[in-house]
Parts: sequence; structure tokens; C-alpha cells
Amino acid sequence: MQEQNANSAPQPGQPATPSVVYRIPAMEQASVQKDLIYKTVDRFDFKLDVYSPATMQSDARLPAVLFIHGDGTPEQLKDIKDSGQYVGWGQLVAASGLIAVTFNHRSSMTLLDIHGITSDIADLITYVRLNSEALHIDADRLAIWVCSAGTPYALKVALDEAPAYIRCSACYYGVTDLRVFYENQARPPSERDSEPTLPLLSDEKFAEFSASAHLHKKAGSIAPLLIARAGLDQRDLNRYLDRFIIEAITQNAPLTLLNHPTGHHGFDILDDDERSREIIRATLEFFQANLT
Repeated sequence: MQEQNANSAPQPGQPATPSVVYRIPAMEQASVQKDLIYKTVDRFDFKLDVYSPATMQSDARLPAVLFIHGDGTPEQLKDIKDSGQYVGWGQLVAASGLIAVTFNHRSSMTLLDIHGITSDIADLITYVRLNSEALHIDADRLAIWVCSAGTPYALKVALDEAPAYIRCSACYYGVTDLRVFYENQARPPSERDSEPTLPLLSDEKFAEFSASAHLHKKAGSIAPLLIARAGLDQRDLNRYLDRFIIEAITQNAPLTLLNHPTGHHGFDILDDDERSREIIRATLEFFQANLT
């Protein structure tokens, strides 16, 4: 796969938000179906985009990577699939011979609606599989890519539900346990950051969205998993992520670990360096190896 350095200046017709720092030839030539509605809730349309190889045959059915974004406010998430990050990833996957699906899910509203996100992910997967022929997708060869605070919800599907059609998953700088968000509240008042008050969650609810708990239950039966870790990420986030990595190794899970020692949260769009590009390139190869 021939590599090109990312251009920090947005190109004509491209999103103004940061794009992925790794580029390959002809990625901008990907064919895109935009703004397909996969569900409507309270008159709000949840939409997806489908990126396909420019040279794809009309009768082809290709494996697909489903991109699950992180959490935020409703305004931040409304058009997130149109950001430079997801446009760039969609183009990269299509140029690698696969199909990419990017979409928007709802906000958790500061963890008040965590089941809403899992519902959106489940409905997106159902839509893709039911409409796989029209989308030229092989419904039995899907992968998940997730990052940041989208991780507890996406890995619940990939690890706990573990459907056979999810052939592999990749997680970038992921929140593997909702307890990460509560660490700040447990500190003395003088050491706390300014954060909104979080709802009380039971131990059962924490376990329901704990990647480590799912891994422990499903040891030996999960699909290949790639973890990309940002060495300069938030201390609490990495502490829980490292516990998950140790658990995966203890369970002898099919884990690929890619560490970016000087990477920040969002390194795939923020850190334009060789290690970021190595990790992104290895992720594309991971998808190709496990889907094709």
C-alpha cells in the first residue's frame, strides 16, 4: 500500500475539520452514498454514508467496516460522520478494497441515555444487513472500528453479543469502562476537574458496559481485536484500558496491540507523525486480513 503524507490544509470540497494523517493514492476517488436514513427518532433522522471502492463491480458484495464514533453533546454529534476524521477513514477503507459505513448515533446525554446509543448501533447493523444487497455489502463479513467514549457500547456488541458476522474489531484510545468518568468525582474537591454531575449507576450497569467483564465471560470465543493505545492519553482512561489489555493477554485472546508512546487522544487526526501512520496502515491491513 503506497503511502502519502497528509496535507494539513483542507483540500477543495473536503471537510475543514482535521482529517486522518495517513493517505494512500486515489482515496478521494471513493464512491459515496450519502445521508441514507437508517432510523428516525422524535422526527430526527439518523443517517449513514457508504464509501465503496471506485473500481467496484456492479454485482460485487464486499466486506464492510462500521465506524462507531465517540460521545458528546447532541450538537457535536449531529453531523459527525461528515467530519474530516470519518470522511478520511471512509476513503481509506474504500481505497483498500473494502466498504466503509460511517453514521451518527445519539448522545448519551452525560450517561443518562446509554441504552439509546446501543439501540442506535444495533439498528444501524440491522439496517446494513437487511439492505446489504443494495449497499453491495457482504452481510456476513462485517468489522467494527470504534474510538473514545463510543467503546463501551460498540464492544458490548462485539464482545458480549459476539455475533458471527462481526469478524473483527478495532478500538482506538477507547474508554473500556464507564467508571473512567467517575474517577474525577472520587477525588478530593481540590483535585477535581470541572465536570457535570453524573447519574448513579449500579454495579450491574457498570458490568453491562465493561469491556473487561465481557472479555472474561467470552474468553476463547471472541473475534480478533485490535487496540490502538495513545500513550499521552488521560491517566484514568489508560489505567482502565491497560487493565483490559492485561485481561485480554491473560485470557489468551486474539489481541493485536498498537501503542503510540507519544500519541494523544485522537492521534489519528492530531499527531501527524510516522507512528500514527504506522498504526493506521496496520489497522487497514488488520481489516483486510480478517475480512478477506
